[in-house]
Amino acid sequence: MRRIVAGVHIALAALHVYWATGSTWPAGDERSLSLAVLNAPVSFAPAVVLPLAALHLFLAGAVLTSARWSLSRLVVGGLAAGLAARAAIGLVWITGAGDAGRAFYWLNLVLYTPLCIALCLADLKMLRMRRLKVAVVAGPVAVVLVGALVAYGYQATEQPHPSASADSRYVDTPLARVHYLQRGSGSPVVLLAPGASPAAAWDTELNALAQQHTVYAVDLPGQGETRLHDKAFPFDLDGMTQALGQFLDALHLQSVALAGNSWSGGWGLAYAQRHPERVSKLVLLAPTGLDEPDAWSWEILKLPLVGEALAKLGTGRGTVESAVRGLFVHKDLVTPQLVDAMWIPGTYRDNVRSLYALERGLDWSVTERALPSTRQPTLVVWGDHDTILPVEQAARFGKLLPNATVHVLPGCGHALTVDCPGQVSRLLAAFVE
Repeated sequence: MRRIVAGVHIALAALHVYWATGSTWPAGDERSLSLAVLNAPVSFAPAVVLPLAALHLFLAGAVLTSARWSLSRLVVGGLAAGLAARAAIGLVWITGAGDAGRAFYWLNLVLYTPLCIALCLADLKMLRMRRLKVAVVAGPVAVVLVGALVAYGYQATEQPHPSASADSRYVDTPLARVHYLQRGSGSPVVLLAPGASPAAAWDTELNALAQQHTVYAVDLPGQGETRLHDKAFPFDLDGMTQALGQFLDALHLQSVALAGNSWSGGWGLAYAQRHPERVSKLVLLAPTGLDEPDAWSWEILKLPLVGEALAKLGTGRGTVESAVRGLFVHKDLVTPQLVDAMWIPGTYRDNVRSLYALERGLDWSVTERALPSTRQPTLVVWGDHDTILPVEQAARFGKLLPNATVHVLPGCGHALTVDCPGQVSRLLAAFVE
């Protein structure tokens, strides 16, 4: 039995070493491999998979020596606990929480979960104490079940919708009832609500640009007051760019200057790359779009079950206020009204789902590869105190985009439209005139 279990870990170690060479067999690319193996987009770089290979070799050694050494038996007990937890999660996904249309669902059903159960039972046979065996299984399974109830059963309380402002508008598209703010007259400028924020985050910039332009600040799906018609909406680049295209079509906007902050900068970039004829100028405020890991507080949302649970538990006003403060250098601008404007839409069910679904679904390798062929005049703005996306990324955008102008604003954080609205408004107005 020990040799069989150790052999499985040695085989897994060899597979990780193989992936470290750059091969993605049996998938066609790294992202597909990651989604098939882990149900989340994570790196398979050597720095990630080689330590995992070493871990499997260590576990193989612990299994082989568990009859002689107490420390090895403790390692085997910990391994059994981990396998019990993974088996429990696998059973949760099989019984309805997983997406049956994805390869991972079927691999989890026929391979991963049965293998975890078999290895857990084999590890338990190597342990001598009955109470230890019970604790090794019962503890992790109980934790998983509680987590699953939160992730897949609990629904945060939706706060009442606020009264519409005087310049609020709605337009129905096939995907959603899209909320937007409209001010001014002149050539069109479209401002995409910053990721996980409402369109009102552009309020100062709206007023500044409306002096010479017709300005639209738009809540795309998962943001602000926009409400989805399609509850199975795919929160990925295809879905977000399609939603933006439908909004422009509905308002008969053929060519616009387009701006976004954070996630929405990445969505605007992707749209400009796919439909260059419809975007005359592009403004990217601390945007996503590079194939780089996010801050750990966002990366963790990629983990199945964990992401759902954290997104739902993070809807409290106090939690939102703390997160918003972390985006600002000028803390005095974080007023109760601003916190409410961020907090209330964040309690809507579709918007909660968008947090973890977007973190998993947005493939920025696509936008990064297309940067050298993105020809629109582009303004890139970053705050030098950004705590979400490193300011060093500004230079990379400037290097990869053929027609980019880069500004780094001193004393500004990630939420540029509300942390440094005056500086951003002046740069925007000069750029889109």
